[in-house]
Amino acid sequence: MLKVLKTVPGVSEPRLGNASSAGSTRPFLEYRATEASRWKQPTRFALQRSPDGQVYFMAVLPGNVIPSDTHVTNVVVQRWKAQCGADATVLME
Repeated sequence: MLKVLKTVPGVSEPRLGNASSAGSTRPFLEYRATEASRWKQPTRFALQRSPDGQVYFMAVLPGNVIPSDTHVTNVVVQRWKAQCGADATVLME
């Protein structure tokens, strides 16, 4: 997924990392997007597991985001699905 992320136009500073919370450590993929976004921090997709055991990545974007704000992130999600078979979800705060 990191290799795919590195090929998406509008993505900079892609990285893979780990974050600890509530006693567990989970991987994440993070990047900065050249979107018309109102937020300044990187976009981070963290690994999640659903109650039925499905694994997916989820990002939570801050504030009232309009569709044009997420055009790069939408491409990232589509390419991960097509090239890696990975599911990713974007939620708005």
